[in-house]
Amino acid sequence: MAATVRAPEGVALPFRLHHLFLTSSAALQQGIGKLKMALELEALDVIDSLCLDLQRLMHSTPIPDEVARAVTGAVPGLLADGRRLVVRSSSNAEDLPGFSAAGIYDSVTTVRGEEQLLDAVRQVWTSLLSPRSVRLRHEAGIVLDDTYMGVIIQQYVPADLGGVLVTCNPTRREDFRNVYVNCTAGSPERVVDGTVLPHQYLYNTVEGGGRTVDVGSSGEDLPSDTRTSLGELALVGRLLQSHFSACDPDDALDIEWLMTAEGAFHLVQVRPYAR
Repeated sequence: MAATVRAPEGVALPFRLHHLFLTSSAALQQGIGKLKMALELEALDVIDSLCLDLQRLMHSTPIPDEVARAVTGAVPGLLADGRRLVVRSSSNAEDLPGFSAAGIYDSVTTVRGEEQLLDAVRQVWTSLLSPRSVRLRHEAGIVLDDTYMGVIIQQYVPADLGGVLVTCNPTRREDFRNVYVNCTAGSPERVVDGTVLPHQYLYNTVEGGGRTVDVGSSGEDLPSDTRTSLGELALVGRLLQSHFSACDPDDALDIEWLMTAEGAFHLVQVRPYAR
């Protein structure tokens, strides 16, 4: 596994920092209170405007010094030489049973320096209160009080190919042999947010071999050597599943990944697959 994949240098910011930011402003707390009341009363006609007001307020609310120091202090090496960073969303209200939330939260891929980093973190936090995300969570029965946003800060890695790997067959969860891989040219965000139709593959990690399910928007299959490499990535996904599935070894994982021009795989996010 170590010879096949790596992870970009980076850190994960905990939910606590998002909570400290929200509670630092009386105006934010008041706005959140109004939104909660509207949701409880099913006043759907005012929810969008309340969300947009809250988002504007969050963008203009200064990040408390304590929170800013925690953010910038988490990645001093990455900030020191001006490297390009990616700031990714990682909420507790996504990849849940019956609620995927794919593409509804923001990630920022062009970040350099402390000021842009803090702005990007705030943008990711703010995306938790977009009208679309609030409405979708409300329809799924996810309470606003129980929803927070974690943030992943990583060094940017240029990608030739990127996508999502699921350590099961999503159309037949009982099919433990196959690992599902989808991908497209460029970063995995293009697959996650639905910008393009991806290539889709199933790889049998028990007997070996794989097959093309769909060639996506491109209209043609990937080269055979690339498909062979994706088979190796599928096996790594199965090994990661055995490592991270603490309760049940059959619990599938949802893995965002990218491949560089040199053919090196980088894993940018690993989560439980609960759909």
